[in-house]
Amino acid sequence: MSQRPARRTRSGARHLAIALAHWAGGHTVSNEELLRRIVKARAEAHQEALEEHRRLVLKAHKKATKLQRIAEEDGGLTPAAKAQLKAAVKEAERHTTALRALGEFEVPSLDPGQVRHRRRRIAAARCTVLAAPAAGIATLSVTTTWWAAPAAAALGMVSAWARGPKPYDLTVRPVPADLIAETPMVIPPAPHAAVPAPVPGLLVPPVPATAPAAQGTAPAEGTEHHLVLALSKALAACRVIPRGTQVTLLAAPEVTPERWTAVVRLPDDNGATVDDVVAARKNLGGELGLDRARLHVEQVAGADDKTLRVSGFTTDPFAEPVLCTADMLGGVDVWEQGIPVAVDAFGRLLFLRLKDVSILLGGSSRSGKGAALRLIIAGCLLDSRVRLHLADGKHPGQNRWKGLTASYVWDPDKRAKQLAKRLEALVAEMGVRATRLAELGVESLAERPDLVGTEGLTLEVVVIDEVSAFTLDTKNGKKITQHLIALSARGLAFGIVLVLATQLSTAGVLDRLVTANLIWRWCMYATGADESNTILGKGMAGRGYSAHLLNPEQRGTGLLLREGRVSTVRSLWLDGNDMEAVQDMVRALRAPAPGPSAPIPAAPAPPASGSSTPEAAVADWSVLEGWLNTVPAPAPSAPAGAVQRARALDFIRSAGPRGIKRAAVADAVGVPATTVGGWLKEWSDMGVVEALGSPPHTRYAATDGRQ
Repeated sequence: MSQRPARRTRSGARHLAIALAHWAGGHTVSNEELLRRIVKARAEAHQEALEEHRRLVLKAHKKATKLQRIAEEDGGLTPAAKAQLKAAVKEAERHTTALRALGEFEVPSLDPGQVRHRRRRIAAARCTVLAAPAAGIATLSVTTTWWAAPAAAALGMVSAWARGPKPYDLTVRPVPADLIAETPMVIPPAPHAAVPAPVPGLLVPPVPATAPAAQGTAPAEGTEHHLVLALSKALAACRVIPRGTQVTLLAAPEVTPERWTAVVRLPDDNGATVDDVVAARKNLGGELGLDRARLHVEQVAGADDKTLRVSGFTTDPFAEPVLCTADMLGGVDVWEQGIPVAVDAFGRLLFLRLKDVSILLGGSSRSGKGAALRLIIAGCLLDSRVRLHLADGKHPGQNRWKGLTASYVWDPDKRAKQLAKRLEALVAEMGVRATRLAELGVESLAERPDLVGTEGLTLEVVVIDEVSAFTLDTKNGKKITQHLIALSARGLAFGIVLVLATQLSTAGVLDRLVTANLIWRWCMYATGADESNTILGKGMAGRGYSAHLLNPEQRGTGLLLREGRVSTVRSLWLDGNDMEAVQDMVRALRAPAPGPSAPIPAAPAPPASGSSTPEAAVADWSVLEGWLNTVPAPAPSAPAGAVQRARALDFIRSAGPRGIKRAAVADAVGVPATTVGGWLKEWSDMGVVEALGSPPHTRYAATDGRQ
């Protein structure tokens, strides 16, 4: 039976409108194609950045090489050329660091919102294309051609009648083959994500990995909705948010057999923040069917105080200690990479970088401070740029490191006096280092990482175990406290780092001016909230961060305050064969370096007749000649210090056994006399001065009026 023309026209018009909307909304383009196009654009931008940095590195190297060649030919550079050489070397280092940071391109884990944004841009462009003819017809009808609009309407009706009841096949175009070939590393998203198996022991059921809900919109019905309701009811029961309000789910929950994690935002207009949730964590865990140890709450980095990450674990994430192997500490870089010291609730390693970081470590007796301190000491000793000064207030607690550190203070009768002298020397050293950095035009070592570990700028790490044994000493306690105040306030800028450990017996152990300048505060189990506050700071227990809530059986578990945030961590465990291996590594690294050979000291020549001054000793110049020939020439891109050091060796070679004053060497190579003095001391220790037949206190190590 034939249909009526009007019904056929309406049906055709509906199908035409649906087809146009499908095209205009960008639905002809698949999510996979959009994802691949985004990844391709980022890969191209990454490659362009690499090429640009390589070009700039090459340009800086060429300029530095040219200036160094000019210096060799002319015997030096003008001050302006020296500044240009320094700038070129620094520019090359900066772009080389940028290249290392960029590394290889990795396919990012894209937020689905980025795909939606790209689709909206396509839709906006296509809607503009559709609107252009309509605007033209309307303009013609109003201005000159009155029949343009009726003609367009008639044409549309004819097209709709011709289409009739047959719908369009709304398809998605295939991903172009060339795009697939250019992005082979992108895995197409699965059309339907499988719902994970139920996680035992959790009141909140697991959630499928669906697209994240937009902020301010209610989540879809199902397990996500159940999660939002469970968290909202639990927070309302704990009086964190008002009853009847709900949290907002900001991303699809992460679900594994071991845990679930949800990023949520607290409702507005009620004053609730992350600190309120942390303070109510004990009761919140009960409402969710979890104990305190299996519920983890933290603020999302970079977000506001209402955005938090809530995680529930099937078992206590800190129940089992994590071992630190000798391999983990091999080749450690305490300045940039850091020392592996702990793991968080998610099993991520935490590194302690000594760059602008000092640490206060506290806890009750047998809480695990020694395990953390052991890692810090071992890591420092395995970096040749570090000179470690260890003061043991509970000898023989750290006796295993005796003989491996630059200094070791332990004698109960003398330790306070010895530590006071050591700290006094370091305070004086700050002034020397400040002068040297001022000459270099920098304020702190953080601005010039290449200076770390150079002559006179080694990292001086002071570890004081059980600091109360020193600061509460009746004779030297006040002096030690004053030195600690000075070092904590200014020492980090000059590479002098404090690591203090205490048992939290009283708040008077450390002056407030000391604790206020210690960047990391790590508190193990404490017997009460007041003891916890002596490490973490006043009022922290009231905000829900108190170490007396930790499990005392889990040694090494503690609260770490850094960068204004508190997290629960557990220190790694280093012991047994790994401890012996680490000590062997330290002995191999810290053993005194033998000289180039074992020369027999030359007998001094008899004094000349009629003269009261002995002649210069006869030196075995071949020994030094062979040693100097083994010194590699600096690369064109080497720092200026390496070039100057090599030139200083050449001047010493030309001076011969009679020697040369350090001020003359300093003038020749363009560095301060104190720097040359540091080089000469090192070469004296390596046997170079003895090879010249001159004792260390004369000629090369001598000082004159020009410091």
